[in-house]
Amino acid sequence: MIFFTSLTFRNIFLAVCCVAFSTPLLAVEKKAESKTPTTKKEVTQSGKKSKSTSPKSKNPNASVAQLKPRGSSGSGFLRSYDRLSYPNIVSVDGEPLPTPNILENILQMPTPEVVKPISKFDSAFNLRQGCGSNTNSIRGFLASLNIEDSNFESNFNYQLPNFFKTTSGKCLPFAISLDNARKIQSLSIVNNDKRDSSSTMTTIHRSETSFVYLVESQNLNSGFENYLEVVLDLNDLIVYKSNQANSSIPPELIWEISSLVKELYSKVNNNERYFARIIYNAGDKNNWAQVVSLEILDASQKNVIADAFWVERDGLPGGFFTSTGAELEQNFWISPLNYTRISRGVGYSSIRLSKSKTSKKGNTKAIVNQTYTYSASHQGIDFAAPIGTPIYAVANGKLIHYGPYPAYGNLVIVEHEGNYKTYYAHLSAYNPELVVGSEVRRGLEIGYVGSTGRSTGPHLHFELRKNNVYLNPLASRLELDLWTLRNDDQYHLTRNMVLFSSQVLPK
Repeated sequence: MIFFTSLTFRNIFLAVCCVAFSTPLLAVEKKAESKTPTTKKEVTQSGKKSKSTSPKSKNPNASVAQLKPRGSSGSGFLRSYDRLSYPNIVSVDGEPLPTPNILENILQMPTPEVVKPISKFDSAFNLRQGCGSNTNSIRGFLASLNIEDSNFESNFNYQLPNFFKTTSGKCLPFAISLDNARKIQSLSIVNNDKRDSSSTMTTIHRSETSFVYLVESQNLNSGFENYLEVVLDLNDLIVYKSNQANSSIPPELIWEISSLVKELYSKVNNNERYFARIIYNAGDKNNWAQVVSLEILDASQKNVIADAFWVERDGLPGGFFTSTGAELEQNFWISPLNYTRISRGVGYSSIRLSKSKTSKKGNTKAIVNQTYTYSASHQGIDFAAPIGTPIYAVANGKLIHYGPYPAYGNLVIVEHEGNYKTYYAHLSAYNPELVVGSEVRRGLEIGYVGSTGRSTGPHLHFELRKNNVYLNPLASRLELDLWTLRNDDQYHLTRNMVLFSSQVLPK
């Protein structure tokens, strides 16, 4: 099991993840309560983030099963366990295991008809990955890929003159990004074909502000202590069987994973058997847990049907992109809840209101219903849903407001990097652990659908703003940097593709 620097977070992770399994060295008791704990982060006086959780009770009579290392099939620098060899466990001591329906609900959730833009990255760049020939020079390596870039070769030889003296093995795992002139923007490469703790990954990439190439190297023997690789049958993940997904994945990641599966699942054949290979950073007291890659594999677990990689971005919230550079972010930013339908969108619309009026003639009173129709600008999206439906933060950010606000009723405002804000209005209640100024992560349950403020029925009024200007995230072909991979982001994408893709190892 992974070593965590934070004892509190370690206890939370073990209590949730080991309902049906435990490591060979540690038996973890099943908690008696089935309710998933809520986790929050607050900014302490020292400026560091801390986590606080609700207490848990434990059942000393709980049954457990041991984890089985995947051995040579796993990545040498990641901790990986095989969950597929165990029979389904649906109860412990006669009590059924909790089966949260978050993922199943999201898969059944309607998807707005959004015409996605053709990304500038898609049209201007292309990405490749694999295991390239181990030659004695960068020119030979690029030639084996049918790539010619003399300027890049000169920079590589100047900054990394001894790189190919340290390589070993038949091929070298790599990921490369090319611009529309087939010039190299970023190359991430490992010095041997093992990609294990003895390996070193080097990335050389073009600076965003100049034609200078920057070099970064990382030994794989450290820095990944909190990373875990899990392989699940996709069917188990889709129905979110508690003995599979709930015992393998921290609960705070389920919303994010389910949204990714919903985005990628349309690309696979429902009649075939597939597996989900998930790698996540379990986090610590100063950092959120985070999914870093998700691949949908075929029955042989050798071919990738669809994939997603997390990209950290300077000045913007991080986001998911595929190994071809396609964006997966727009659906995150338009999915704050498992909604029934979109009842109203951004723009001008006709609104009908009924008003009762009492009229009097002599001693006779009559109630007259009058209907008014008027046009008004509606700056936001209304998601119709029952009162009490959970509402989730669409991206990482900082909570800057929650409380009553004229017309909006109970309102939550989250501020995101890049001068973006998201508004969640008409709530019936808030997550009781919300604290103004604290950081929230994507998928955090921040409140519940209501009909407070100026509202004609239960729904969530959702807004996206940049520099306090309203945006319509459902607009046809809206190109936002939130879901556009920038030139400077290619370094992060090629890096994560080499580290976490199953397609860069020898076949």
